[in-house]
Amino acid sequence: MKDVLREILLSTADDELILGHRDSEWTAFAPFIEEDIAISSLAQDEIAHASVYLQLLHDLTGEDPDRLAFLREPEERRNAWLLERPKGDWAYTVVRHVAYDLFDDIRLRHLARSSFRPLAEVVERLQREESYHLAHGRLWLERLAQGKGEARQRLEKALSAVLEDVPGLFEEGAGVEEAVAQGLLPTRPRQWWEEWREAWGGLLIPLGLGAWVPEELSLPAAPGGRQGRHTDQLEELLGALSEVYRSDPAAAW
Repeated sequence: MKDVLREILLSTADDELILGHRDSEWTAFAPFIEEDIAISSLAQDEIAHASVYLQLLHDLTGEDPDRLAFLREPEERRNAWLLERPKGDWAYTVVRHVAYDLFDDIRLRHLARSSFRPLAEVVERLQREESYHLAHGRLWLERLAQGKGEARQRLEKALSAVLEDVPGLFEEGAGVEEAVAQGLLPTRPRQWWEEWREAWGGLLIPLGLGAWVPEELSLPAAPGGRQGRHTDQLEELLGALSEVYRSDPAAAW
């Protein structure tokens, strides 16, 4: 059971940690000062949520949360490819956040029914915080959709780019069947697709963006992030993420 739970906790923590780092790259570079504060706050939230999941893993296995966050190699990471992509322009950041936050909202609702009570109890608190992330992304999506010219073009380009990586969110890692059998996961991640598609369509169609609502889930033919296979972009990200920690792993940060 510990091995199965480890995969669940790592994939969830890694999604949050990697996206949090990408969001932090906007600090001092967001479109205006209020948004600079907002995106920095989102980054802090994501990284804090990753810490919560890693602490659960520590309680379960005794592994050190800081070492899990900073010292694992790329092949040991379980985040989806979508979250390791460079931050891109503002439209890409907004669309990626909305796509991921919809997925995470669904994942949290399922994890709230996990038979592993410490996880289910933590999720109930995180759900409230994550709802603000989704609300923030929705407002920006609506604002960009109302734009014309370059704003609209950038939004459409971002939608196409994000949708290429969205299936990787639903990729299943090791031990999924056992996790479902034990109730650690109430349902398999690929079964969350229809919920995500309905929520995604509910946002895009009223904005005249129905062309970017996919009909079906096409999972990658080759293993992806959930199974430890990543892009070179993750290696670059981890170098920046862990630079200070690696300078003195024994220090108390």
